[in-house]
Amino acid sequence: MRQMAIYGKGSIGKSTTTQNLIAALSTLGKKITRIVCDPKADFVKLLMNRKRQL
Repeated sequence: MRQMAIYGKGSIGKSTTTQNLIAALSTLGKKITRIVCDPKADFVKLLMNRKRQL
């Protein structure tokens, strides 16, 4: 198992970068779990193709 941390100040594209990385690794057949503290839940919109959350 490998672990990676992505951090930085707000509005620098962490969520977008992380989602693109996850998408790329999943196309290579990698199993990925993302653990996040995201009070705005921006990454959920990316995972759900910008669909409204229930």
